Amino acid sequence: MKLASNRSLKRNLERQVEVYQRASDASAALKVILFFTRGEELRTRAILRELHLDTSPDILLIDARADNKPAGSKA
Repeated sequence: MKLASNRSLKRNLERQVEVYQRASDASAALKVILFFTRGEELRTRAILRELHLDTSPDILLIDARADNKPAGSKA
């Protein structure tokens, strides 16, 4: 899991997951990115496009913004 605000997000997506995957002898890995603002979402999506990961089924984006959801009592 990574926070979208992480300044090393791009580098981590490029290298870190594969290192962890090899170290644990895992055949697959999920990359989960949590964002709290629209700006973080846009930055994350731009990085994913640049790395050609924007259509990867192994990447999960979690929208944790508070400004785009109805209040729990009104849902």
